[in-house]
Amino acid sequence: MISRVWVLHEGRELLKVSVNGVANGDIEGESREAMESALSALIEAGFHDDHIVRSRLYARDAEARQLASNARLSMLGGHRRAASSSYIDPERLPMGSSIAVDLVAQRVHRPEVSKQVAEYDPIIAPPMYVALDGMVFFSGNTDTSPEFEQQLENIRAKIDACLTAAGTDWSRLFDFTAHVSKTIGPRRAARGLATYFPEVASVTISSVIGYSAPEKLVEIEVAASV
Repeated sequence: MISRVWVLHEGRELLKVSVNGVANGDIEGESREAMESALSALIEAGFHDDHIVRSRLYARDAEARQLASNARLSMLGGHRRAASSSYIDPERLPMGSSIAVDLVAQRVHRPEVSKQVAEYDPIIAPPMYVALDGMVFFSGNTDTSPEFEQQLENIRAKIDACLTAAGTDWSRLFDFTAHVSKTIGPRRAARGLATYFPEVASVTISSVIGYSAPEKLVEIEVAASV
């Protein structure tokens, strides 16, 4: 299954393509095929693969998440590299799928504009952010502190630093998505996010089962204008 969602913001156009894998006994192969389908859909819609700004994975379990991440490293490296995140959430996958992938690309009308990739220090698999034609997209930020509220506090500090590094601020945000563990009730999640991110007017909360480490309870993705 392939779905397409267009987002228009300040005269710029984004396309999110979502593809569910088709299980075939080879999760890395399933992941590559899903990514190839997503790439084809972006290109058919007139977007360039070097203008991918975010990739997101959902997997049925920890093993599938790791194998899908391995496939992403090979399929979406180089000029396709983008802000990234990955989650464990079997409930959102249809029967017959081990993984699902979201790819977000930005339409750019000026050929001289290129994507800038900012790395963490030391460099890790996901970049800190990618910037393209006045928009910046940050990889998911997480923490492994024991309590949900502690994680939010530390993630807040990380995003503060990322926004500063990218030359933007909270007032320029146009997307704030928190993937919250299903062990955290929606009211507690909403209270915590309101406490630690009071200036964010619009928050999207998505429930998932797990992350890249069992201690994590929330991962936050943001995007902003610069």
